[in-house]
Amino acid sequence: MDEMAKAIHYQEADPGIHWVKDTDVAIDSDGPLDASRTLTPNVVEMDGGYRMYYHGFGPQRPNPASKGYILSAFSADAGQWEKEQGVRLDAGGEGAAHYIWSPEVIPLPDGGYRMYVEGRTEQAGGGAKSAIISAQSADGLVWQREPGVRLGGANTSYGAPRCLYLGDGGRYRLYASASPHPDIEPYAGAYNDHHIVSAISDDGLDFELEPGIRIAQESALESFSVYAPEVLRLGTGGYRMYYAGWVSAPEVVAGSKFHGRIFSAISDDGLAWTKDPGICLDNGGRWDAAKASEPCIIDLADGRFRLFYEACDYQGRWRIASATSGRAESTQ
Repeated sequence: MDEMAKAIHYQEADPGIHWVKDTDVAIDSDGPLDASRTLTPNVVEMDGGYRMYYHGFGPQRPNPASKGYILSAFSADAGQWEKEQGVRLDAGGEGAAHYIWSPEVIPLPDGGYRMYVEGRTEQAGGGAKSAIISAQSADGLVWQREPGVRLGGANTSYGAPRCLYLGDGGRYRLYASASPHPDIEPYAGAYNDHHIVSAISDDGLDFELEPGIRIAQESALESFSVYAPEVLRLGTGGYRMYYAGWVSAPEVVAGSKFHGRIFSAISDDGLAWTKDPGICLDNGGRWDAAKASEPCIIDLADGRFRLFYEACDYQGRWRIASATSGRAESTQ
């Protein structure tokens, strides 16, 4: 396996399915840029520590027309986080007129970084249409939008990207959520074709959808949506995916109609996936009484792993929470 294939979303051992929720939140929704929303973590090892990119929305946003943007925080140990000043990437432009979230940052072969992000544009008839756009940075802090759309469609919304190097001559595989886009209310109904799909690219810019569905809605706890894949290539062979499953809540709590949980699946080739039975990380804690969603995995210096995720309580407040594994697990 070449070095670029190990540069992102690679783990020598399988983090497995057993996690213990950490006591404190990683990122609280308490700042002028993120007091209203703190969502969609993506953690990358860089600059001698870890940088977390996440979606924020707050009262002191620099662009009043923006409804959401990408912020960052830094940690030396992936335990204590300090928010960094300013906005890393704001909404605007093709495919992302109103807000952006679900950042995915990868190192580039020639240096610097690329960020894939879900952009959303609100529609006149109701709902919002999503597409995946991208930006580049030399240092991980100052970002410039790249022209065009990486993955979009006239009748489909794409979002929550994760990108892997395949190690087969420089190709990229992009995993993404996909959902139909009718003119009005694109998220209505149960078992509504909210799937996880994949696309392939030679250059990381022009992606072509691969045939089939990677993860489909199949269980009652996924009946509203499966989305937000976190895909790891394993040194022991094969792949592990963590993903979010949402279901309609029995009652509306603080304006939320849904409960979210994190599930997992394994694959030999990254295309055909077998779901693990049961729930990988359930909701119901102090921070995530209503939802646990949008997983992101890193390895720690002591051999354990940490799973960051967006958490929503029954008051409708979102934060970035985390859970830690006890040990690496065998895939056999």
